[in-house]
Order: sequence, then structure tokens, then C-alpha cells
Amino acid sequence: MENLRIGIVGNIGVGKSTLVEAASTPPLNQILLSLLPEEDHHKIHAFPEEFNPEVLAEFYKDPVKHAFMAQLEFLNGRLRREEKIDNCSGIILEDRTLAEDYHIFGQAQKILGHMTAPQFLAYQGTYNLMTAKVKEPDLVIYLRADVPILLQRIAQRGRESEKSIPPEYLQTLNGLYEEFVFTHLRCPALVIDANEDSPLDEYLKNTLSKVGEKIRSLDLRVTTPGLSEWVRLSETKAALKAIEAEKRLEDYLHQNQRLIAIAGNVGLGKSTLAGVMQRSLRMSALYENPEENPLLELFLGNKTRHCYDLQKHFLKMRAAQLKEGKDSGRSHVLDRSLPEDLLIFCRQFLLDGHLTKDQYDLLNIEFRRANMELPQADLIVMLNGTPELAWQRIQQRGREMEIQGGWKKSEIEQLGHLYRTYARDVRDFGFHNRPILEINVNKLDLTNRIHGGYIFEQIYQALQ
Repeated sequence: MENLRIGIVGNIGVGKSTLVEAASTPPLNQILLSLLPEEDHHKIHAFPEEFNPEVLAEFYKDPVKHAFMAQLEFLNGRLRREEKIDNCSGIILEDRTLAEDYHIFGQAQKILGHMTAPQFLAYQGTYNLMTAKVKEPDLVIYLRADVPILLQRIAQRGRESEKSIPPEYLQTLNGLYEEFVFTHLRCPALVIDANEDSPLDEYLKNTLSKVGEKIRSLDLRVTTPGLSEWVRLSETKAALKAIEAEKRLEDYLHQNQRLIAIAGNVGLGKSTLAGVMQRSLRMSALYENPEENPLLELFLGNKTRHCYDLQKHFLKMRAAQLKEGKDSGRSHVLDRSLPEDLLIFCRQFLLDGHLTKDQYDLLNIEFRRANMELPQADLIVMLNGTPELAWQRIQQRGREMEIQGGWKKSEIEQLGHLYRTYARDVRDFGFHNRPILEINVNKLDLTNRIHGGYIFEQIYQALQ
């Protein structure tokens, strides 16, 4: 995704705007900014509600007369906000989401008799038509509070238009919020008890810390900057743009020798992307070729017995590939990065008992020594994807050594857990100090010409 959309939802007076302001301004904004890979390139964008306050005031004075008009105004305001959100890169904070218009406030007007049946059908049809292609947030934060607390806070902030809100209306909205979050919402949700009587600064800090923990647990990241520019194009224009991006990158790689390594879990498409780059960009490629590796087949049959020898073999093989790529005078793409063997596979094999601690330490020394002597990749393209997708593709490609006695789904899931931090670890552990480009293969098809153009554009920009 090119932005991480967080919807802040909850009843009137529950504290949504206060939370959004705290999350997007110092010092508490650092809690969310720490989740971004490069704080200089992305930031937090806060989007308050957009509506005509005069319409809201008229609605509260006479809900029956103005409900239909007010709901259309609120819907229009949130639709206008969508275009701004699409053009932002980074963390997006939405004070109320688009879906709340219909599931909470629109339905409440019909339940309370403020809309006639024809009015509600017209509103319902407009909502469905206008929101058909609008995606949900990536995460929803549901602030939940009881009606007496809501009334107290509404009174404290003293908005003239809200003085006439009856408790029965808030109770109806509370019930609809519960149904919305736990029945209709398809994205992950974090429920926050907003009844807490703790000091405001403490409550806000604790809440945002919980949000940060939730985002990390869901592995939500900004990985596809600029994708919306392609999505909005017609198919023809996108195809032409892809051709231009391909030619620009091809010319650059022919004029500038570069080593590009592709990293990612087993099955996510490293060899596929390397093959596409080799053919489309007319560059050289260096592959693992697992079918031609006798040690790999032996390892998959008896991992503990052959693990150490296999890892030494991979180090020797990748060292030779890096030297070949550097000495050839041509640009090359490699279908795995050298540090993955140590930082992903050796770490996992140590946990699984296939490597002893002494063997791991020896491999660590050898990998680090080799890394000091070998040329670094100019760019690591990191393929991010769920373990479920990786496992599905392993089954689809049907390599006999992987299916019979090879990888288990639980092992792919464990590797996926380590890969979540690889882009950070490979830098922090001293193996790579050049650009890393993260690509979400759950959202991008590596064999699609238009998606390929988008990827080539990102590679070109990362290499500059």
C-alpha cells in the first residue's frame, strides 16, 4: 500500500478529534512515525470531518425536516475527502470513516423516523453508487464510551449546536456502532475503552501505543508509494506509461552497471521478477536454480544432517554470483540477496534445531567476512507478501523437492515472521547500506505488464 489508512470511529463526544490531533502532532506523533521505514519521505496526514456547520445546526434544530439534506451533505464532505486521501503517502488518520455515514447516521435517521422510506432509499442508492470503489481503511480504531460519559464531554466542549442532542439518540448510535464494528467491518479493528478517567495525556499516550502495537502485529506497512497514479489511468494510458518506464530503466541499466538483488519468502516470486527483468530490460540474471542443487534436495530430505553444509554452499555460490555480476561490466539481477541466508534461514534453522549454536556462530563469522570483501547490491527489491500467498504458490508450482518432504506451511509462516523485519535488520546488522525497495506482491501481479511498469518506475527512482 502507498498509505496506511487508519479510521478513528466512535460516537459524538467520544474523543475522536482529540486523538487525531494528538496522533498527528508532536510529541505523540513519533509513536506512529516510528512505524514508517523512512520518516523523511512520509508523514502523518490528519483528515477532520468536512461539512457545512450551518447544515449540522439546522439538523439538530429540526432532525425530521433536515435529516435527508444533512446526510447528503455529510456524504458529500467525506467523498470530497477521499480524493485528498488517495493523493497522500504515509499514515492517514480519518476522523470518521465514509462507511459511518450509512451504517451509523443514515440508518439512525430511518430508525428514528427522521427520513421517509423514499428518502432513505434515495440516500441508500446514492451511497452505494458513490462508494462502490472506495476502499475501507487498513485499520479502524473504535473509541467506545457510555452515554453518560458522552453527555458529560459534549457539555464540556460547549458547542451550541450539540446542546439539544437527546441521550436516546446517543444510545441508538452506540448500538449501531457495535453492530457496525463487529458485523459489517471487514478490516481489522482495535477497540479502545474511552470511559477511562485517567489524565488525558496518559490516556492518549497509552491509546497510541496500543495502536502502534496493533499495526506491528498486523504487519501493516507503506510499501507501494505512487500506485494510485497508475490505478487512475485508463488501461491504454497505463500500458503506454509502462512501456515508457520499462524503456527508461532499460537505458539506465545499460549505461550504468548495477547489481539488483531480489529478496523475499519462498514462493513469493523472486525468480519470476528476475526473469521478467532479464527479458524485459535485456539485462543479465543469476539464479539459485534449486533443481540443479544436489545439496538442497538432500537438505529437504534431512534438514538437520545437511543444513550446515548447505548454508556454506549458498555462501560460496552467492559470493561467486556477486563477483560475476560486478566483474562482467553489465547490470545483473540476482534472485536472492546474500544476507537472507544468515538473517532469515540460518536464524530459523537455529530455532528449529537444524543448526547448533556453534555452527550458527561459525556461519555468522563467514558471512560477515564475505560481506566485507564482496560488492554490495546497489538495490535490494524486497517482496512482501503473506505466508498464505507464499504457501499457495509453492503448491501451484509443484516442485517435487518442495512438496515431498520439503517445506511445511508452518515453516513458511515462521520464515514470513522473520521477513517482516528483514528490510530493517539487513541495515541494522551492517549487511547493506544502500536503497531497499519494498513491493507488496499481495497487491501487485509480477507478470502483469502494467504492474511491471509500476515496479520498473519504482526501481528506477530507487537507483537514482
